Amino acid sequence: MRAAAWAATPAIGLYLVLRSLSLDVMYVLASHAHVRAPGKEVFPDGTINNQWRSFTSFMDALLSWDARWYTKITELGLGGPLGAVDSDGVPYQLRLMFFPLYPWLARPLTYLPFVSPVAACLIVSFISAVAAAWGLYAIGRHLHSHRVGILLACVWALAPAAMTQNGAFTESLFTALAVWALYNVLKERWLIAGLLAGISGLSRPTAAALIGTVGLAALVAAISRRGGWRPYAAMLLAPVGLLAYIGYASYRLGGVGKYFEVHQNTFGAEWDWGKSAWTTVTDIMMGVGDDNGNKPIRILSVLILAGFLILLALLVSRAPWQLTVYAAATLILVVGSRAHISMMGRHLLPAFPVLLIPAVALARAKDRDLVILLASMALLSGWYAGWLPFISGQAI
Repeated sequence: MRAAAWAATPAIGLYLVLRSLSLDVMYVLASHAHVRAPGKEVFPDGTINNQWRSFTSFMDALLSWDARWYTKITELGLGGPLGAVDSDGVPYQLRLMFFPLYPWLARPLTYLPFVSPVAACLIVSFISAVAAAWGLYAIGRHLHSHRVGILLACVWALAPAAMTQNGAFTESLFTALAVWALYNVLKERWLIAGLLAGISGLSRPTAAALIGTVGLAALVAAISRRGGWRPYAAMLLAPVGLLAYIGYASYRLGGVGKYFEVHQNTFGAEWDWGKSAWTTVTDIMMGVGDDNGNKPIRILSVLILAGFLILLALLVSRAPWQLTVYAAATLILVVGSRAHISMMGRHLLPAFPVLLIPAVALARAKDRDLVILLASMALLSGWYAGWLPFISGQAI
């Protein structure tokens, strides 16, 4: 462990430098935007009426949308009598729509002196991001080289919506679990892979992509008679967390149907076989639909999706099939569910295997050119992180 941590130090260090540079740019842009348009309404206030409010600082972006729910759950827990509402007028049952692992990890930190729920969430995100960067380095080194491992962590730091890695969101936590689970799949350490996949099911519903990938890889190993009884154990462990939480939430709400009904009616989240994504993308490409059909954020989101598809196609023949299956399954879950198009970058962020393609390409560059390119991309990532919430006023 000590040797592995030491080898990953350059990757983690560069990851932190790039994220710091991006956040600095985001801070400057947010401050400028606030001076130019202090009354611009950007974020919902988290009450039952979901009134929009203006921003005050770049922290608003790191603590907006889903992050407002996670900080609230960290402070007050998942509990509360069904049918009742909290101090903001929000029904307690809505908290059950958010998976508990992230606030569970943050809540104990709030018992420490001077650690608020917000600080606790950001600490968990920071530790998770470092763990994810370490895991990305491990996979890149395992498949290619030390240099590719470092650059894989760097590219993930610069991906669209990378700002959520540092906010009170689950992207860093789930990516860390996914990276290390898949690393152990490649190493055929089935018990660890199954356990991590099982834990990931408590973090977010799209963990189904990881669970399915680990289960399929374990099944192939079992059929090939590799690993003895361990692949069978991995197949049993992988879905435990996801099934357990959906079962618990459904029991509290009075049935599985009620659970998905609340998701659909309150948050507009439902499986629609990609209908909404297809309609949105085609409308944007043809310049039809609502009055904002050509809004830049919508066009950028389509470009992000197109870029992901290209990288996924290139990944097929350049990486182990387990990584390709996981990335493809993540894409299917993201595109197949109804969500605002501007959330595409955040939802695809855990699909890290596609970043192997640019990481390998960058590894061929000279050090001087690489420094210039990475720094430029960090500035661009910081601009996008500030422009998306503060200027475009779109969902993160």
